[in-house]
This record gives sequence, structure tokens and C-alpha cells, in this order.
Amino acid sequence: MKKILAIILMLLFSSSTSYSASMISIQDYIKSNSDYLNDPITKTYILKRCAAGYLYAAGITKDKNPKSSELFANAFNKVMIFAGDILISEMKWTAEVAAKSLETDIDNMWKYYEKDGNDSFARTGNYMMGNYIGEDIKFCKDVVESIK
Repeated sequence: MKKILAIILMLLFSSSTSYSASMISIQDYIKSNSDYLNDPITKTYILKRCAAGYLYAAGITKDKNPKSSELFANAFNKVMIFAGDILISEMKWTAEVAAKSLETDIDNMWKYYEKDGNDSFARTGNYMMGNYIGEDIKFCKDVVESIK
């Protein structure tokens, strides 16, 4: 009986402390795709991730910090347009196909950010710090600054 109780307690503790993120950080993704600058699909994936991260950050900051929310929204627009330009110029997609790809992928990625951000908030009281979401936003800041 004691063994069964010990096993149940062990399972309860291990399940309550485990946390599985929906995505890896952009930096970890790049480590496994080191030639991403030469691959338009991988490059636009990173830009879409940045767009989704900025969209998520704009949404969670809009009430408490409208100025930051506006900056995130502007960064979202910048990376989304740049990703669209790459899909059109390098992949030779039509504007309609590129726009649909951006809409679908960014929406799906945003949903992962929302889920993981809410999970993080429930555990830590913070949506973006101490997880891959905050790391992605920091990385994407450099991306936005590099876009001309």
C-alpha cells in the first residue's frame, strides 16, 4: 500500500512540475538550420515567428502599456511586410498566395505564443519573461533593426 501511495505521489509531483512549450526558441531553431539566410522558406519562417511574437506582445501590453503595444504592432508590420516581399521576390509567389501563407502561419504561431504565454503566466505570473517568448522578442528586435 505504501508503494502504491509513493508511486501516485511521484506521478502527481512529476506531472505538475513538467512544462512543455509548443515551440522552441527562434535561436534554437536557427542552430539546427544554420543556412537559414540562404533558404527563403526558413528565412520567412523566422520572420513569421517574429511577426507572431510581436502580435502576441502587442496584445498583452495594449491595456497596461499602450506605447509599447504600438511599438510591437509597428515591428509586427515591418517583419510581416518583409516576409511577404521575400515570398514574392525569392519564391515567385503571387501576392495573394504570399498573403494567405502569412495569415495562416502567423495565426497558428500566435496561438502557440498565446497558449505558452498563458501557461507561463499561470506558473510564474509573467507572460514573456523566463521562457522562449521573451527570448524570441529579444532576438526579433535585432531582426527588425536590420531590416532596411
